[in-house]
Amino acid sequence: MSSENLAKIRRGNTSPGVNLEIIKYLLSLKADFSGQYFLDIPCGDGAFLQAVKEFFPSSKTVGGDLYSPPTVFSHEFLQIDAQRGFSLDTENKFKVVTCISGVMEFDNTLAFFEELKKNLDANGLLIVTNDNLLSVRDRFLYLLFGRFRQYRLFIQYGKPTWKILSLQNLHRILAEAGFETTEIKYVSPKKSEWIWLPFALPIYAFQYFYLRFGEKDTSFTEKHELYPFLSLLSRHYVIICRVKR
Repeated sequence: MSSENLAKIRRGNTSPGVNLEIIKYLLSLKADFSGQYFLDIPCGDGAFLQAVKEFFPSSKTVGGDLYSPPTVFSHEFLQIDAQRGFSLDTENKFKVVTCISGVMEFDNTLAFFEELKKNLDANGLLIVTNDNLLSVRDRFLYLLFGRFRQYRLFIQYGKPTWKILSLQNLHRILAEAGFETTEIKYVSPKKSEWIWLPFALPIYAFQYFYLRFGEKDTSFTEKHELYPFLSLLSRHYVIICRVKR
């Protein structure tokens, strides 16, 4: 596929570049996913599934969410309230399950992943994305105002709120649910994020020292995969998982 087609991938209900990053990863696998099922939960307006169909037209796409999308939705739809527990109740095993900017919307995260595992193909992929709270920008916002970029200091009743879920905690919950993380990707920062580079450089010097010599129970390679230099500038990350053998 041309770079022009990639540039047309819609952002949907997530941060810029997230859907693009996932599609680029799936293309790198050199598979056409013919006849294989994709599940996106929560699917929002269907932007990601639309991209899947464009790049893998022979795949079968399913979206799950609390409410039906308000626009035309040309995929199978499952009405699911992940906040209160759910059962997919389907005979199909999914080759790829994606949860894009969704884990901050409900509290029963472990049960959510355990249910997804039951419905994932033995050789399938679970791809989870979330906001990165450790960027330099977020660190300064928390230092000065006690809040992160995506999370307001005060609750607005009647409007969506999000649960703060750190990368290390999400990584642990996935492991407890029976998944093995194979790769962590940070979404390329927007041009506006690079203004934080002068602050990121000295902060990373301290962070690197801590990663190298602190917390001996985890290898430096594992720690650096979680917190590379790009984690100080990127707004969002993507976790790629498989079922533990």
